[in-house]
Amino acid sequence: MIMPKKKWLWTISLFLVVVAASLIYSVDAMLGFPASTAKKSPSGRYTIENVRVGRIFMLGGMAYLRITDVQNPREIYRTPLYDTQSLDMRAFEDDSQVGITWIEFDKKNKTFRISMPQWEESWLNPFISNTPYEVIPN
Repeated sequence: MIMPKKKWLWTISLFLVVVAASLIYSVDAMLGFPASTAKKSPSGRYTIENVRVGRIFMLGGMAYLRITDVQNPREIYRTPLYDTQSLDMRAFEDDSQVGITWIEFDKKNKTFRISMPQWEESWLNPFISNTPYEVIPN
């Protein structure tokens, strides 16, 4: 009777390891995807990139914004996932913020402010976004 329990536990453990490895691999792949669209901020200090993550975990039509400080390329900030149908890549910048329509990055506090219409959270956001964010209902 002990043998079936051990076999069941082993099977569940193996399944969880495979799921965790798949998640780690997929998130790592998403973070390394090339940008589908890239723009420089008006000052030229920041690169603003739209990175599509479709075909992984059934995320067709999803993307995240990657903002890189050109003066310090190790400083890369990523938004949570968003629906690309809402995307408007018109860049703007002032003394305190840089971003695109509906997504602002606060330069001082290193946070995003998202005001996209019909915003929906994704269960992958904690893995994709490396920057605190606030969602402003539209």
